[in-house]
Amino acid sequence: MTDPSLGRKKKKITYTASPLGIERAENALKRLGFDSKINFAKSQLLARNTVTKFFQREPIQLDSFKRICEALKLNWGEIAGIIEEQLEQIKIKDGSSPDTNERMKPVQTLRRQVTVIDKQSKKNKAVIVLEGDINSINNDLSVSLELILRTYSGDTIKITDIKEGSIRLIVEGSQEDIERLVSLIKSGELTEVRGFPVEDIQILSESSDDDESTKVDDKWRLVQEIVNQPVKGRNLSRADLSDADLSGAELSDADLSNADLSNTELRDAILILANLRDADLSGADMSGADLRGAILVRADLSDADLSGAYLTGVSLNIANLSDADLSGAYLNGANLIVANLSNAVLRNAILIDVILKEANLSGANLSGANLSGADLSGADLSDANVENARFANNLGISEPIKLDLIRRGAIFEDFPGDRSGVLVTK
Repeated sequence: MTDPSLGRKKKKITYTASPLGIERAENALKRLGFDSKINFAKSQLLARNTVTKFFQREPIQLDSFKRICEALKLNWGEIAGIIEEQLEQIKIKDGSSPDTNERMKPVQTLRRQVTVIDKQSKKNKAVIVLEGDINSINNDLSVSLELILRTYSGDTIKITDIKEGSIRLIVEGSQEDIERLVSLIKSGELTEVRGFPVEDIQILSESSDDDESTKVDDKWRLVQEIVNQPVKGRNLSRADLSDADLSGAELSDADLSNADLSNTELRDAILILANLRDADLSGADMSGADLRGAILVRADLSDADLSGAYLTGVSLNIANLSDADLSGAYLNGANLIVANLSNAVLRNAILIDVILKEANLSGANLSGANLSGADLSGADLSDANVENARFANNLGISEPIKLDLIRRGAIFEDFPGDRSGVLVTK
């Protein structure tokens, strides 16, 4: 199977459905007998939040956008409003109707999907990456770019497609001309094309033909496998599982280091002792998940929902939990050294004996949380809500800080005269 990794930090292409596109999608949902969007999401193994964003006309990543449209038997380009937008641009530019075949040709040139290797002509192909905005590339500029490339390398050079991801020019030509073009760019002689800085050039091989679609197919096959075949200790390092519904999945002892789990639904998933080091879990729904003993060092959990999750003994050192919801979570004995918990919600969370050295808790909601025995050396508690938060036997809490926290509503079990009750533990 092709490696499903798409790179954790890789910038993702996102699309938003047009108003007309949503109307068509809503009709298709009813026509195909889906009684709710939740059931539709479940049938496609898509996170509910991803489907909700689609129907609310919020941007979602391209592979999820296409998966939704395919399941609804709709053309994704039409649902995204790409075709209508291009036709309107042509109409404005030319002052004429876009209905003729002649006017449609520029749109097809810029947006069509092409085969990477032309097996009949045997021409070589390459991708040139330019720094710039793809929206600035119109048909006239495309022709101009092609002429410039021909001037440098040879008359056989032809631009066959323009893709997103900076600006990616897919060009073809004779082996001699393509090699000359590569040499000019690699040597630094050709550094820009029509004002666009050249970032890179790569020769495309035959295996690149359907590489992108293969990766997407592999991704959803892998999701299906995880859901239907519970296996402990999976090797999922660097896997792309973003936007997937993996609620309740068995992932104990799994290696998910550097995996892309952004916006993934992991409600009630079993992740005991899982390796999630450097994983992207931003926006993930992990409510009720069992993460006891899991390694989440340097993981990105920003905006993640960890409410009610079991996080006993987890390693969250240097992790990013900004704006995450950890209300009611069990974090006993966890390590959160230098973790970023700014503006995180920790209402009623169990933080007994947690190590929070140098952690950023500024603006966090700690109301009702139990921080007994927590090491708060160097921790930033500025603007944190500590109403009814319980402290006792804490390291790193000076007398002035203790008095300030009490003034802000905190309860210190070991402070004489404090309004302490019976120490509550779970």
